[in-house]
Amino acid sequence: MAHKIELTFTAEPGLPEVEVHANQIKQVFVNIINNATQAIRGAKRSGGSITVLAKCWLDGVAVSIEDDGPGMPESVAQHVFEPFFSTKAEGEGTGLGLSICQGIVKEHGGSMTVDPGPGTGATFTVELPGAARDRLAATEPAAEELAAPDATAALPLRVLVVDDEPHILHYMQATLESWGHAVVLASDGSQALKRALTQPFDLIICDLRMPRLGGREMYQTLAQMHPAVAQRMVFATGDTVRGDTLQFLEHLGRPYLHKPFKLDELRRVLADVKSPA
Repeated sequence: MAHKIELTFTAEPGLPEVEVHANQIKQVFVNIINNATQAIRGAKRSGGSITVLAKCWLDGVAVSIEDDGPGMPESVAQHVFEPFFSTKAEGEGTGLGLSICQGIVKEHGGSMTVDPGPGTGATFTVELPGAARDRLAATEPAAEELAAPDATAALPLRVLVVDDEPHILHYMQATLESWGHAVVLASDGSQALKRALTQPFDLIICDLRMPRLGGREMYQTLAQMHPAVAQRMVFATGDTVRGDTLQFLEHLGRPYLHKPFKLDELRRVLADVKSPA
């Protein structure tokens, strides 16, 4: 209302029931609507409209969210669901990123797509399977699901995330919290070192290269002051892993994440964590 944007919602009659994690799906829709609002505002005109339509889709429900903003170029649309991708200025990100939203929808057995509509406004569509399909999936899991335990089903972890890039901190916090973990953030190694020495963490995910105190220096300090805490560190790096960086990581024998990493890679790291006694 503050931006004179009119939102209309229409639901077809006879929509089937769907079984979802209510808060997660709510955050998906809130994020899409917030993005639509920002797109309209970015067009620098007064007012606009967002249309939400829920209709039958197979045995479930499809919800489309269409705005009358400028849409997005195909070059942007190809990357909107990638982790760490953002067209927003630093500090402007709010809610869950589209990569996380798509991951949540996929975990519900559904899909999330975008029609970029350059010049006419973008349309995001979320498709969610009916309750019957969800129950069938729960009773007849695929073989690969039996072989690979879900990291989100493990006990909640307390995670310290260290990175000097605000949008990465936001992405990691939103992802981990949506999986039920408790997250503490630090924007540099000095800040993180104080927290790691005074608070208990099951896992520390730390960028290697940062101003003031980098991840390597933080690890070396922790190894001297509190070796058990140092062994809970996992490094994230955007570098090509070679030379002294590769030697450092191989010497430690610790897992690491290569930016941009996929959610499955993050899940595997979480699944290997053993809470401290």
